Amino acid sequence: MMFKSKLKKILTHIRYKGNTYACPICEYHAKSFLPAGLYVKRANEKCPSCGSLTRHRHVWLFLNEYLKGKQDVKILHFSPEKPIAVRLKKRVGVDYKTSQYDRSVLADLYLDIQAIDLPDNQFDIIICSHVLEHIPDDQKAMREIYRILKPGGIAIVLVPLWPSEKHATYENYAITDERDRIMHFGQYDHLRIYGLDVVDRLEKAGFNVEIIDMEKRIDEQSSKRYRLHNMLDIRELIFLSSK
Repeated sequence: MMFKSKLKKILTHIRYKGNTYACPICEYHAKSFLPAGLYVKRANEKCPSCGSLTRHRHVWLFLNEYLKGKQDVKILHFSPEKPIAVRLKKRVGVDYKTSQYDRSVLADLYLDIQAIDLPDNQFDIIICSHVLEHIPDDQKAMREIYRILKPGGIAIVLVPLWPSEKHATYENYAITDERDRIMHFGQYDHLRIYGLDVVDRLEKAGFNVEIIDMEKRIDEQSSKRYRLHNMLDIRELIFLSSK
C-alpha cells in the first residue's frame, strides 16, 4: 500500500506539473491544482505536491514574511497542517512544537486547548487554524492561548466563517447529531460557525486583533498564481491576535 501511495503521488506530481500556478509553501509549479473539499469539491484548490489548501497558503505567506530576520522564535502549532509543519520543523532560528489532543496522532505535545498544561508566557507565536470551531468552550481556549503567549507575541487564528459575513457566530449545544451539525455548522464535527464577531471574542480574552486578508495584501497577480481565492467565495481571514 505504501508503494502504491508513493507511486500515485509521483504520477500526480508529474501530471500536474506546469507554469500557471505555484504553491508558496513547497514551491511546486502546476498547470492546475487538485479539487478538494469534504462535501462540496472546490476546483483548483489543493497543491498536488504538498497538499496545501487555500487557507494554508494564506497562513504561510503571512508567517514567512513575519519570520524574516527573526531568531530564537518559539512557535506552538495546534492541530498542525502538514504542509506548514514540515517546513517550520526545518526552519533555522525557530523552536517549533506541535500539539494534538488525540494521542493516537504523532505530535510533540498533547494538550487540551481549554486547559493548557504549560506555564504562562511561553511562546512568541501560536498557530490555531480551524481548531476553535471544534472546541466546546472556545472562549476559554482563547484565554488559555493568551495566557501562554509571551507579551508582544502573536496568535495566528483562522476559523470557518459565514459565506455572507453578515451573521453573528452561531452555536447551539442542543445540536449533537452529526447530520444536523453538517446542516447547521457545515461539518459533522463543528460546534459553531463564526461571524466577524469572533474579533469580539478574541478581544474579550485580552487580545488586540487585526484582520489580515492575504488575498488583498499581496499583488493581484501573485494572489491568482498562489490560488488564494476560495472557490466558494468565502474569505480566508487571519485574525492576528497580539498580546
